[in-house]
Amino acid sequence: MKRVNVDDRSNLYCLIIIAFILVVVLVPQSISQKCEAETTKTAQKEIIEIANEILANRRCSCQCNNYLPGSSKIPACFGCSAGKAEITYVLESLKAGKKAREIVLNLNSPILIDVFADYTNANISKVWKLVKTVSDELHQNRVVLRTPGLTAEARRAIKLAEYARLSGNFCKIQEALIDHNGPWDWDTLIKLAAQHDMDTEQIRAYADEINIDAQIVKDQEHAKERGIDTYPTTTINNHITSNTDTAIRQAIEKILLEHSI
Repeated sequence: MKRVNVDDRSNLYCLIIIAFILVVVLVPQSISQKCEAETTKTAQKEIIEIANEILANRRCSCQCNNYLPGSSKIPACFGCSAGKAEITYVLESLKAGKKAREIVLNLNSPILIDVFADYTNANISKVWKLVKTVSDELHQNRVVLRTPGLTAEARRAIKLAEYARLSGNFCKIQEALIDHNGPWDWDTLIKLAAQHDMDTEQIRAYADEINIDAQIVKDQEHAKERGIDTYPTTTINNHITSNTDTAIRQAIEKILLEHSI
């Protein structure tokens, strides 16, 4: 099998994702070997150490309250996109130069906002942008897209997003998929990835090896547990909230007020 050419920018992500999500994402052996061999720079090691310190004892942000996906601590969550989102947030924040204290403060926010919808949903862009705008104004960073994978096209998009998570391009590709209006065939999605500097040859070679089954099952279970039967649906701390500026803002402000008393 041909080795994946992973550059220095994504080595950090590979090592952390392998460490924390190996039980959730099937990582091709050549990717892990390449990441481990090349991730040796002092700065990268320092970020890895800080990320491990932040993540090691954290519980998954979903309602299971287990440890993060892939954690060596028992019990660990399995397949949860909310948990993987927290790992990705830590990695991207450290890479962007944020201090550990600021990252932990954001992770400890009493508010978790989930948007349940597939990338292929016609209304996802509108709802996602609304939720992100309101949450940013109220300084809330824990906003997670939960994709139930209801169709083959939706699952194809999820695979690309999860491959991007492994290579360190998740948030960039996630936003591109949210804004994409189709079509959703592999050729089109790979062209979309190429526009964001992803290696299309490697996507074609390895994307099918990314296992998203557990993630889809978990997100569908959480949607069912919250009484969700239409998409997009927004929940704040597991409670369904109307997709309006006023409703989202009031729900967030109420929780913040309760935690300030």
